[in-house]
Amino acid sequence: MIVAAGKNKRIFRQQGSFYLAIGIPLVVSLYFILGVRTDWARMSNAEEAVKNLGKFVPPNISVIPDLMGATLDTILIAFMATLVIGFLVPPVVWLASRNITPNIFFYFIGRAIIVITRSVHELVWAIIFVIAVGLGPLAGIMALGIRGIGFVSKVVSEEVEAIDERPIEAIRATGANTFKVIVLAIIPQIMPVFLGTLIFQYEIDLRRAAVVGVVGGGGLGLAFHQAMIQFQWHDATAIVVILIVMVGIGEIVSRMLRGRII
Repeated sequence: MIVAAGKNKRIFRQQGSFYLAIGIPLVVSLYFILGVRTDWARMSNAEEAVKNLGKFVPPNISVIPDLMGATLDTILIAFMATLVIGFLVPPVVWLASRNITPNIFFYFIGRAIIVITRSVHELVWAIIFVIAVGLGPLAGIMALGIRGIGFVSKVVSEEVEAIDERPIEAIRATGANTFKVIVLAIIPQIMPVFLGTLIFQYEIDLRRAAVVGVVGGGGLGLAFHQAMIQFQWHDATAIVVILIVMVGIGEIVSRMLRGRII
């Protein structure tokens, strides 16, 4: 009885801490975001909101053939960005994996790259690269490439740190250098995860490619931005329809490929 009472009391304290951890930020957020930061006097009423949303219906299907070029640009931007990620991730993983990094200094460099690339939103990267190289797909490719390094490197480096050490020890016992150990003992173990994560990253980049286009990164995002600033609401909805279909197909293909690899 005493043990059960003590256990129940501990569970109650844990639940209380959980509810406090969720409840306090929730109350503060509701107060500041909905109470202080929102100008309710300028908000549309329900009738106006429905009327404004009605401007987007139905989609202008007739413009879809004219958007095939922008759709292809979006697909290729995502593809090229994923290739860039595939080339840049291996050296970052080598630095950021504790069991294969040359020393602790390089380990912190690798981890810093992962944190920085994951922390900055793709829109911010896109704005930076649009300023650096100008409007167009190249800025979008660079933005998505840099943004995706952190995610893929984090997943793969954690896989490297969790690999079976026995093949590594066996190959080292033959007198093999670090390069041979990586090629023969580490890469075969992590390659399915690396390829599967890259495919998943391409699926993510399809969505992100449309977003970075809004700030000048090319593709459907740029077409959507132009439609919105020209008040072509029905054209904007048609672009959204294309995005939904494109991402849906991309997700199906991604699942099939990852199912075969992993």
